[in-house]
Amino acid sequence: MASTSSGPDRPFTTTAAGVAGLTPAQLRHPRFVRPSRGVRLPAGSVASAGLLSEAALVVAPEHATLCDVAAARHWALPLPPWIGLNVDRPIAVAVPRGRVRQRRTGVRGRRLELPGDHLVTFHGLAVTTPARTWVDCGEFLPVPHLVAMGDAILRRRLADQAQLDAMLRWARGRRGVVAARTARPLLDPRSESAPESLVRCHMVLAGLPRPVCNLDIVEDGEWLARADLAWPDQRVIVEYDGNVHLDEARRRADAARRNLLQDRGWLVIVLTARDLAHPHQMVALVRSALRSHPAR
Repeated sequence: MASTSSGPDRPFTTTAAGVAGLTPAQLRHPRFVRPSRGVRLPAGSVASAGLLSEAALVVAPEHATLCDVAAARHWALPLPPWIGLNVDRPIAVAVPRGRVRQRRTGVRGRRLELPGDHLVTFHGLAVTTPARTWVDCGEFLPVPHLVAMGDAILRRRLADQAQLDAMLRWARGRRGVVAARTARPLLDPRSESAPESLVRCHMVLAGLPRPVCNLDIVEDGEWLARADLAWPDQRVIVEYDGNVHLDEARRRADAARRNLLQDRGWLVIVLTARDLAHPHQMVALVRSALRSHPAR
């Protein structure tokens, strides 16, 4: 068997120019996987969404770019678990209208209108801008997850609110724009995590008053806590406990802080992923709390 001790460590084509002298026997070796026809990838990197995107573009037509969900992954924007954790999902690659779209295993080829100012190069790959990516994802994501994605874009300053509004105007009549337009007034750059965004969105869509994100609670000149979501007039706080709160030291600090808040007259509701999976019950719990603590 031919030696396989050397070779590319990134996606490459099987053409003579792309294989750096590797023989056909080497190309068939298990150290390489075949994400699609004519492409090889280092076997140890097959689970990387970034490398799979790179592999899709290495044989893509001219002017091709990552789009919608693939672009969101490339920007590290939050996605629903059923999409974000699925590395086997075909990579969305778009070409301008009038050009031949890509048709191959592992790729979802699209023909889209792609103005030049909607495209950038990020980490070496052609990709739609965050604002365009957000609007395009409206075709595939429910509104709460579009809110989480939009919050992340604003928080990370990948786009500002004026750029999102301009993209919505440009996208009038296109697929996904209705969902994105619904999500737009719900965005808040103060949200610090996707679960916080999802909780807030479910509350507002259910008709509850809009909470304040990450409010610093200061009373009599003393800082008490920073609340994930707060209704200060009703003195109700919702906290979302993700995996970071599983640390024992963090749990003790959280408990002490919540006890202090409750001693000062605040009602603190703690939510977890289990609650987020049952949004109607979650909303009912918070609605009951707000009714039991009328605005002062």
